[in-house]
Amino acid sequence: MTQWTLEETVTEGGTVAARFTMRGTHDGNFFGIPASGNKISVQAMNFYYLADGRIVGERAQPDLLGVMQQIGALPAP
Repeated sequence: MTQWTLEETVTEGGTVAARFTMRGTHDGNFFGIPASGNKISVQAMNFYYLADGRIVGERAQPDLLGVMQQIGALPAP
């Protein structure tokens, strides 16, 4: 199970920037990496584009390097 916590938002016009913390356990295959059972906690930054009160687009920037390091797929710094 993954938990997303909204940490911060900034709105300008029809754009909303949102910063999240994602927490969970690596309990399944992720980009070909078998489950490690490791706990993870990483940041993500998303931009949402709004029109007529609806989300019409999204651009996400999760910390995939941090995820890969925490599940043991890459060496930690």
